[in-house]
Amino acid sequence: MLAADGWLVRIKPWCGYLSPDQAQGLAALAQRWAQPQLTVTQRAHLQLRGVSQAGLPALQQGLHELGLLDPDAAAESRRNVLVQPFWQPGDVTHAVADALSAALREATDVALPAKLGFAVDTGMRPYLREASADVRIERRGEALLVYADGATAGRCVAADEAAHAAVDLARLFSDSGAGRHQRVADWVGAGGLPADWQRDAVADAPRWEPTLGCTAVGWLLGVAWGRLPAATLSTLGAKGGVRLTPWRAVLSEGLQSAIDEAALVWRADDPRWRTAVCTGQPGCGHARGTTQDVAQALAPWLPGWARLHVTGCAKGCAHRGPTWTVRVGETGLEWLGWAMADAPAKEAGLSERDIGLLLRELQP
Repeated sequence: MLAADGWLVRIKPWCGYLSPDQAQGLAALAQRWAQPQLTVTQRAHLQLRGVSQAGLPALQQGLHELGLLDPDAAAESRRNVLVQPFWQPGDVTHAVADALSAALREATDVALPAKLGFAVDTGMRPYLREASADVRIERRGEALLVYADGATAGRCVAADEAAHAAVDLARLFSDSGAGRHQRVADWVGAGGLPADWQRDAVADAPRWEPTLGCTAVGWLLGVAWGRLPAATLSTLGAKGGVRLTPWRAVLSEGLQSAIDEAALVWRADDPRWRTAVCTGQPGCGHARGTTQDVAQALAPWLPGWARLHVTGCAKGCAHRGPTWTVRVGETGLEWLGWAMADAPAKEAGLSERDIGLLLRELQP
């Protein structure tokens, strides 16, 4: 899409994974044809900004050569597959994600809203329930549970049937509810889900939050403000594959110990890990002002337990759901309290120091 600072190019790596060659190649393309940093999104995608009209064809050709382009825009639009990043080579997660991605690419008869997405969350426990998804696949013993977001039950199927079942559920939504509802949870809430898709209960699971550090498959690293310099991506790619996450973090398969990269976050109490911030001006035409410098200024004030959302407008692109929220307004900063980005302001016309004092008064 065309943004205030040039073309914004979204990249959806297959199954949320960049091979070492893809990571280094993508970094080189960013340095040559775009702003030399990438945005890690809540959908585990990457975005390049500042691409010129003249440079766009060369960038697209480079992405094609790296295997990072779908055959056409419609196939790319359907293939919104979020993958829990802790999968092991050869386990069911990657196989299901691969099959689902391929099935969606080929599902030319399914007309889905652009942001409708799928979550392949088939680890030993659900990791992605706080992430945005409309059709979810989770482990249920030896079977997999496919269910609609917002539903309390779904349908258990064999692992090799899960991808097609998920597409069937999306097709059902497309045929009977997509004209009235943009998200599956709204359709479910309106009573649109048939009884045969409510046979097997969704298991209760305690809320899970990502923990930075070493895992069984690599290092989970926070990305400061969600902005990943191309040079840092290249460094990670030189060490191994890179898995994307919806948490403003990446999982580096090859990293063995900490590396000196300013954009990477290693500690959970780092305010750059606990602050979601949108692009703001000058890159976004919707924003009422700059946001990155506001987030930087508020960082020292943020309590070590709290999470903050700094948004340039009421759309809330950087964070879904309520949290402590600051919005850039017409006459200064607006304090929304614990709220969504489109909530009414509790106080307006504030300075960064005013907001900082409010943050210091927060209670867990």
